[in-house]
Parts: sequence; C-alpha cells; structure tokens
Amino acid sequence: MNYPEVTAYLDKAKALGSVLGLSTMRRLMNELGNPERGRAFIHVAGTNGKGSTAAYLSSVLRFAGYRTGLYISPYIQSFGERIRVNGIAITKDEIAEEMTKVIEAAERVVLTGAQAPTVFELVTAMGFLYFKRQNCDITVLEVGLGGRLDATNIIEAPVAAVITSVGFDHTELLGTTLTEIAGEKAGIIKPGCDVIISEEKDEVTDAVSAVCRDNGVSLFRADARSARITVIAPDGLCFDWENYKGLETRLTGLFQIKNAVNAVRTAQVLSDRGWAINETAVREGLRTASCIGRMEFLCEKPVFLADGAHNPQGAAALAGSLAAMFPGKKITFIMGVLADKDCRAILSEVFPVAKRFYTVTPPGSRALSAYELKKEISALSSVPAEAFDEIKEGISAALDAAREDDILCAFGSLYQIGRIREFFGRAESE
Repeated sequence: MNYPEVTAYLDKAKALGSVLGLSTMRRLMNELGNPERGRAFIHVAGTNGKGSTAAYLSSVLRFAGYRTGLYISPYIQSFGERIRVNGIAITKDEIAEEMTKVIEAAERVVLTGAQAPTVFELVTAMGFLYFKRQNCDITVLEVGLGGRLDATNIIEAPVAAVITSVGFDHTELLGTTLTEIAGEKAGIIKPGCDVIISEEKDEVTDAVSAVCRDNGVSLFRADARSARITVIAPDGLCFDWENYKGLETRLTGLFQIKNAVNAVRTAQVLSDRGWAINETAVREGLRTASCIGRMEFLCEKPVFLADGAHNPQGAAALAGSLAAMFPGKKITFIMGVLADKDCRAILSEVFPVAKRFYTVTPPGSRALSAYELKKEISALSSVPAEAFDEIKEGISAALDAAREDDILCAFGSLYQIGRIREFFGRAESE
C-alpha cells in the first residue's frame, strides 16, 4: 500500500471511534511478533501536561546520547508528528511501509472473529514496529486516553511511569471522581518500574500511592511548588528548582514549570537506575524542547499565542499563566471547543481575564458550532463575542480589531492548532 491508500484505510477505520480495552491490541501485537517486548519505555499518563512532559523527556534523553523514540497524540499538522526518532518524524514512505504490515495483521485478526482494531490501535502498533526497526535505546510513550485500558499499555513494565496533572476529562469513560480517574491513569504502573508524580490533590496522590504499594514499586514526587520563576515571557521562561539554578525552556506558561520539573525528576530517577544523564543533558534538553500548540508564541505585535487547553483544568492553567505574563491586561480570546467538553466550566476559568471572544468552529464532527459557543458566552457573561464559521476568519477579525499592545490567545481544542499555525505561515516540520 502507498501513503494515500494507507490514509484512506485509516479514514474508514475512524468509524469505530475510541474503544478502551487491550484484547484486540494483544491479538494484533501477537500477529506482528510483539515488537514492543524487550524495549525500554517511559510511559506518560495524565489529564494535562502529557505532551509537554514527553517532549522534555525526549529532548533530555537525546542530549544524553540515547537514540530516543517519541510517541504522542493527536498530531497538530502532519501525521508524522506522532512518531519521531531523535526528533525526526517518520516519513510518508515509512508510514506506508510499516502500516501495510499492521493492516495485513489487522485483517488476519478480524478473520479470527475478533473486533477490528481502532485507528489508535493501528497507529500505536505501527509506532512499536517503527521504534524496533529504528533500534531505539528508549522510547517516551504518551498515553492516548486514560491508562489502564489504553492501547499503549500493552507494553511490559516501563523503566518509569510518569503521572502528570490529573483532572476531570473523559468522565464518561474514566470515572466521575478524581480518585477513579487517577486510578485509571495509574493503570500504567507495573512491577519493576519507578513512578514519578506531580504535586497533586490528596485523593490523586493517595490513589497512585495505593497502586504503587500493590505493585511493590517506588513513588517519587516532582513537587514544583518550590520552584522560583525568574523570567516568564511569551517566548519562554527561566526558573530555579532544588539544586538547579537558571533552568530555561522555550515552552512558556506557569504550567510548564510542573511539566519541566516532572522531566527533571524523571531524569534523576533514570540516572539512579544507571542511565547516563548528566546536568548538561537536563539543561540543554529543557532549553531546546519544543511542543507546538502549547502556549505557542506566533506573533509579537500584537502578541498572539495558541494553546491546546480543552478542559477546565487546562483553561485555569492558561488563565493563570496569562495573568502572570501580562499583569493587569485583559485578553482577546479566539475560542473553539468540541461539543463533548464542559464549555461552561472552561469559560468560567477564563472570564476573569477576558476582554472579548471570537468564537470559531474547530475541525471534525465533534465540534461545537461557533454560534452555539457564542450563545453560551452571552448567557453567562457580558463579555462581547462574535461568531465565525472559519478559524481563519475569526483570527483575521481579531487581528483587524487589535491594537499593537493587545494580547490575543487562541485556545479550546488541539484540533484547531494546525489551522491557526498555517494562518501564521508556520510549517508542519517545525
């Protein structure tokens, strides 16, 4: 199969939606010879911060000299973003070659009477094949949804299991309490790994601690509360934490401190396990890490930022970061959300810093229309709002009305970030 044929196949497979569970994935991996076995992984789960934490860890490991795989989801502009080795995305030809093997294996699985694999299972299987073919020393593996029943959890015990911030999202699948949700995230913990967790609410820590005890593994805290920010700007930040002074990152926002600290603590844990990761690797890894669509600085006059915050916890972190970065300033938001998100709770977090809203409709069948979102805003507040069918129209209107010293921020869904970046001429490969 060539690349267009592969993408057409995956488009058809999208009809299956998201199905949690490992039975089909086990059958598929068996058909492929279990390429995930005998490999080293860092497994990253959480509600918010997974992508940034994974990006930091991948960068640190590369600077330490390890051939490093990175698996993330979803992609922002190009499919290859999801699967990288030493920062280089898998090519279309490589996708076609590896996915052909996966599709053939999937069809054999279906012939046995098993359920057809979902798109996420197919892509995850392709990632495992590719990382083995590339002979990665270690791979940073981001969970798709939840943890315990996620397709990525087919792996044996990872070297480290990292739990980032836990909040309310996908409650229909993961549970309605933080304890239940944290328990699902902690499902990636297995005997033989070490566990790193952000500073969290007691019920989250208690749930993860209980799973660690049941599996006989050590839990390490990555407590970012002691970090001291020395610089926070649209294009990056600088902070001190424990014995590290002047840590720098191009990723900005208060929430990036927690993600960076997660990565630093994980690097320390790996070092204690015998991985050769020194302070230079940590510093350079943080400084050069990139993660598009996370408080990404796209324009200077006026300042324009794009962020993938898509749940109440993410919106709260975004609002706090904007308030810290631009004290006393009100923000013009370009906002688009999916219909299955708690848009009222998201809005309540950003209303205190909002000057105006330009609502847009994100790509995909799950999108909430810009006009419905405008109605919600008008029903909840007196903040002005205008609705636009197309993302580029909303951005153009916001920029046309802005002064040079205004602050604009697009947020609400990762699925719209690609189109926002295209508007500003940002290439897929950045």
